[in-house]
Amino acid sequence: MTKEIKRNTWSKFCRQFSTANRYRKTNIIVSNKGHKNEIKAITYPFLGMSLMKKGRMIDGIQLYTGSWDANKITEPVAALKAPAKVVLEKDNDGRDKQLTIETSDGLKANIEMTDENGGDQYYSYIEKIAYSLYETRGYNPGNDQEDWYEAERRVKETEAEFV
Repeated sequence: MTKEIKRNTWSKFCRQFSTANRYRKTNIIVSNKGHKNEIKAITYPFLGMSLMKKGRMIDGIQLYTGSWDANKITEPVAALKAPAKVVLEKDNDGRDKQLTIETSDGLKANIEMTDENGGDQYYSYIEKIAYSLYETRGYNPGNDQEDWYEAERRVKETEAEFV
């Protein structure tokens, strides 16, 4: 099932889509008319999307994935200026399958969800952030639980940006 998202609901849709698909593995492909496709993110967990605004006007849509760096755990992978159309495709079970964003100047982003559920990826993501904290401390043992809690805190803090 494919559905175009009405512009006046984009803000609400961004929050809902971000929450529903957080931590799912994604392929984000950005293409321009007449140019080669550019793959922006593979295997990193999807963290969210947000609207870029100028005053009350929507100026763009920004897509974020996770990063394994504990000091910068979210990575903006695409900023689509002047979005004109947002289309959501769901699979037969009603799960989000692909999101397409088209801009007025011909840029197109396809966000393809490559796994069924991001819940399993959440703990893997926390683990990688905790390991990054361990690396930052010079591989000194004995703080694994503190690293895990700190990684969870940072991830939860980042999640709040997309609610």
